[in-house]
Amino acid sequence: MVENRVILNLMVSLVYMSELVYMPIFRTIAQCLFCISVLGITLIGCSKKIREDVKSVSITPFTYDKYEIDTGTAKHQTIVSGFLLGGAVADIAVVNIDKDKSRHLHVYTFKNSGWELGLNTTLRQQVLFVDIANFDGHDRLITYEPGHLNWFDIDSDTERVLIDIDIKCNGLNANKIPHIDITRDLNGDGRDDLVLPNIDGFWISTQMDNGSFSEPIKVGPPDPFLDEKPMDESRSYREVGINTLTVFWYLSRLHQMDYDQDGRIDLVFWNEDHFDVYLQRADGMFSTDAVTFTVDVSFDTDGAYAIAFAFSGENLFSLMFGFRENSKHKMLHMFRDFNCDGVADMVIHTLEGRSLGKQHSLYQVHFGEQANNGTKFSQDIDLTIRPTGKAGGLLPWGYAYQWWQDIDGDGQIDILFKDVKTAIGGMVRAMVGNSIPIDLAFFRMEEGMYPHKPTVTRRLRPSLEIFNAQGVFFPAVLLGDVNGDNRSDLIVGKNWSEMNVYLGIPGPKLLTRDPQKVTVAMPHDERNMRLVDLNKDNKQDILIYHPSSSEPHRVVMLKTR
Repeated sequence: MVENRVILNLMVSLVYMSELVYMPIFRTIAQCLFCISVLGITLIGCSKKIREDVKSVSITPFTYDKYEIDTGTAKHQTIVSGFLLGGAVADIAVVNIDKDKSRHLHVYTFKNSGWELGLNTTLRQQVLFVDIANFDGHDRLITYEPGHLNWFDIDSDTERVLIDIDIKCNGLNANKIPHIDITRDLNGDGRDDLVLPNIDGFWISTQMDNGSFSEPIKVGPPDPFLDEKPMDESRSYREVGINTLTVFWYLSRLHQMDYDQDGRIDLVFWNEDHFDVYLQRADGMFSTDAVTFTVDVSFDTDGAYAIAFAFSGENLFSLMFGFRENSKHKMLHMFRDFNCDGVADMVIHTLEGRSLGKQHSLYQVHFGEQANNGTKFSQDIDLTIRPTGKAGGLLPWGYAYQWWQDIDGDGQIDILFKDVKTAIGGMVRAMVGNSIPIDLAFFRMEEGMYPHKPTVTRRLRPSLEIFNAQGVFFPAVLLGDVNGDNRSDLIVGKNWSEMNVYLGIPGPKLLTRDPQKVTVAMPHDERNMRLVDLNKDNKQDILIYHPSSSEPHRVVMLKTR
C-alpha cells in the first residue's frame, strides 16, 4: 500500500511537470520509471555537505516584510506585476477565465498595510495571452487576440489597439490566459520594444520617442524544424505552433550584437549555413534587408531546442538509459562580450553522450574582432567551460538552466549552471522520497579566464519525505540582488516551508557558506516563484504564487526593506 502511494505520487508529479511541454515524452519516461520501480530498484541519492573556507566579511542581511493577497477561486490564474495604477509600489494583476469563458482582470494596489483590490473588470473574449510593457512613461497591461496586440487603458476601462499583427499560437490552453514575455529592448535605447515570434520569422516593433510603436516588420528566416516532428510527438513543429513552451524555443533564435561596430545593436539570425544581420538604423529601427556573413567555426544548428528534433525517431527507452551509440551535437548558444573589448564573442555548446539524461556539456568561446565593416570570429577556441552536470540534453524542457551574468560585481561574466539529477538515482529519490535533487555549479571569471572546475558548488537535497501528501518537492532556484549590495544572491527552496538565501560576498567564494533561513511556504511549481522589483529600490523582491483547486488562490510577497 505504501509502495503504491509512493509510485502514484511520482507519477502525478511527473505528469504535473510535463504540463510544461506539448509532447508526451515525459509520460513515456514515467512509464519507464514505473518499470524500474516494479523491478525493485531502490537506489536513493545521498547527501554530502561541502566544506568551504569563507573569510568573515561584512554583508547586508536580507530583510523583508511579508504580505499576502487572496486572489479568489478559479481553475487557472495568471499573475503579473507592474506599476499599472500609478502608485509607488507595483500592482499585482490577476487574469483568469470563468466557466462562461469571460476573461476577468483584477488589479490589486498597495495601500498602507498591504495590497487591496483596485480594479475589477473584464477583457475581450478572444484574448489569448498577456504581458506588461512600459511605454509613454507608464506600465501597461498588453493583451493579444488574433490580429491585434492591444493595451488596457485603465482610465477608460477599455482595450485599445497597439499594433495590428497575427501569429500562429493555436497551441495555447483554451482554459488559461498565460503570461508570454514579448517585450525587450531590441535597439539599446532603454525602452521596451515588441518581438513576436511566428513560424516564418519574427515580427518586431520598436518604441519611438513619443511612446508609440513603429509599424511591425518581419525579420529572420523561418524555423528550420517546421516540418519535423520532435521526440515522441505525432505532430510537426508547424502544427504545434506557438505555446508557453515553444515561445522560448523560437525566441532563442534571436541574437543581438553590434555587428558593424557603429555603436548600435543589430539583430542576428542563423540561416542554414550563414548569418543574416538586420542592421539598426540611426532612428532606432531596423533594416528589412539583411546583410550576411559566415564563420570558420563549425556547428550543427542554432539553439538547444534542436535536441528535441535531433533524437526524433529513436527508441525512447534506449535513449533514456543509454542503450545506443554515443552521439555529439554542436549548437550556437549566444553572442556576448567576454573579453571586454567592445566586440561580441560567439559561444558554441556541445552535447555528447549515450543517454538523453546524461549528456556532457562543453561551452567554447570564440573571440570576435572588427573586420571589413563587420565582425569576424576566431577559429581558435579562446575560452572553455566544462560544467559538471549532465542534464544539458534536457535543457529545452527546463531540467537544466544557466545564468550568464556578473554575479560578484567585478564587471566580468560569471556563470551558474543548474542541473536536475536526471540519472536513475535522482529519479528514484524523487519516487521514494518525494525529493528532486539539484546540483548548482558556479564558474567565476578571474583575469579573463574560467577555472577548469567550478569555483563554488551547491548540492540541493531536500529532505526525504516519503509520506508527505504534498507530492514531489522541486526546489525553486533564483539568482538576484535581494539586499542591494550589487552582488547576486542565491535563493533556493529548502523544503515545503523554508527558503534559504545565500548572500553574495566579494572574492572567489561568491556566496556565504551558511544561508539565511526564511520561513515561508514554497510553491508546488517552481515557476510560480520569481524575482520582481516592487518599489524601484534596486533590490529584488520575491513573489510566490500558490494556486489551489479547493481554496482561494494566494500570492505571497516578500518585499525588501
